[in-house]
Amino acid sequence: MRARRVPSLQLVGTPDRSTLDLNALSDIGVRLAGRVAGVTDGGKVQFSGSLRNMCALSDLKMGRLLGRIDEWAHTNGLDDTVVPPDRPPPTRIEEAPTLGIDLAAEGIRRVIWATGYRPDYSWLKLPVFDRKGLPRHDGGVVATPGVYLMGLQFLRRRKSTLIDGAGDDARELSAHLAGYLSKQAGLTDA
Repeated sequence: MRARRVPSLQLVGTPDRSTLDLNALSDIGVRLAGRVAGVTDGGKVQFSGSLRNMCALSDLKMGRLLGRIDEWAHTNGLDDTVVPPDRPPPTRIEEAPTLGIDLAAEGIRRVIWATGYRPDYSWLKLPVFDRKGLPRHDGGVVATPGVYLMGLQFLRRRKSTLIDGAGDDARELSAHLAGYLSKQAGLTDA
């Protein structure tokens, strides 16, 4: 249950195996800034000063994960069948990251907010929620007849929120629903 609430790693693949990370974005001119802390009426944006710390923690987390994967490969005798361990360089952050910008003075006319999302179940007026406001379910099957879920993190597998995972979940939920409907039809015919 706890894993359902933890963000999944996002992996991107390209034929040339190029890396798209914050360093690659910096290399093409993207200016990194911390989390938006506020916006003034005059169009000035203020950023949190924690960018360096957040990137260091992220690098540490990635290093630990890669270390565990390499340790597993070594423990299982795979050293001769896999490439040697590879570690991305640490995320490069300016000594004094930007703490604020004036959008007009910088010539910035458009802002793209990439903040993630949170589900909104306010429209669902059924007693199907746990104490944290999330729907209770078993693999997308809610205890209330006729209510099913799709697209949630770890609905049935790690890839449930991704396009290639939704199909597997839909097939399994469809099979469950078909079985349920068959039982209902059998009860009705009796």
